Amino acid sequence: MLKKILFCVFVLVTISSLTAGGKSESPDSGILLKLGITKTNQDPQFIWYSRWAEDVGKATNGYLKVQVYPAESLGKAPDVLEMAFRGEAVIADTDFAYLSTYVPDLSVVMAPYLIRNADDLFNIWNSQELQERLGKLEERGLKVFTMNYEYPRMLWTKMPIRSRADVAGLKIRTAPSPMWNLVVRTLGGNPTNIAQSETYSALQQGVADGAEMIPSVVFSWKWYEVLKHATRTDHVIANNLFALSSKIYRDLPDNVRKAFDEVNAKYMREYYELSDAMQEEHIEKLKALGVTFSDIDMTEFYNAAMDVPSHFPEWTPGIYQRLRAILDAAKK
Repeated sequence: MLKKILFCVFVLVTISSLTAGGKSESPDSGILLKLGITKTNQDPQFIWYSRWAEDVGKATNGYLKVQVYPAESLGKAPDVLEMAFRGEAVIADTDFAYLSTYVPDLSVVMAPYLIRNADDLFNIWNSQELQERLGKLEERGLKVFTMNYEYPRMLWTKMPIRSRADVAGLKIRTAPSPMWNLVVRTLGGNPTNIAQSETYSALQQGVADGAEMIPSVVFSWKWYEVLKHATRTDHVIANNLFALSSKIYRDLPDNVRKAFDEVNAKYMREYYELSDAMQEEHIEKLKALGVTFSDIDMTEFYNAAMDVPSHFPEWTPGIYQRLRAILDAAKK
């Protein structure tokens, strides 16, 4: 029940933040938006993205047309985000760690073990602390118009992991950002920055020994052919954000923006309702393909995450502690 209440608040806050401003007249011509994603066209989320794109077109009477480019075919994730920042007609499939390039405080949301479940994620989203920083991001030129909950991320390796010490010395693939690098160090490994589209060959060639990811991505990219052991470290509650140029969003006619917002709210709800079951289905598929899933005592990982704020002097003083307090208060 609490989770449902939090999600309803989450959607209301999101819609409220999305519907401000804009023009009322609709020009004759529409806009083609290119959505660049890291997932392959074999990933179930690709199907969700494609339905979303189709529904956006229908809801806006063809004014907004969205083309989906899977498997980083539009460009690497940080490059597509930079394209959106420059005002190009693209939608970036991104996260808070990447967005910290523009507003440093945003990476705090990805701090390992700060957020431990979906309720925590929505409590952070609904907080004034985060909404103010998303407002600063919009002022800088990027509008986040949706956040989708995915699943707890796991550690995937070529060998069993029984303790944090077993990760020491392993080269763990991760995304290229300071926070993602620190996530891997918290797990005990050496961060190795590799694009998703290049990870399979890197694992085959020994450039990387493992990765951290959600099950459906491991399945669709076929990393399971190389990584046979999954450890439930739950170090980050995976979520993805869609962002585009603030100016493009702001200049949409009112009726188009309203329809766009309604479709986005619908799909945020769908992600929330379907993601757990979909990921658990892929866990069973991966087990059938020979992947072993193991639980682990996470005390060592929790302890390693305690000094995270000391690695980010660029954060507003006390923001990590204030977000932690918000989460603690919500549990009372």
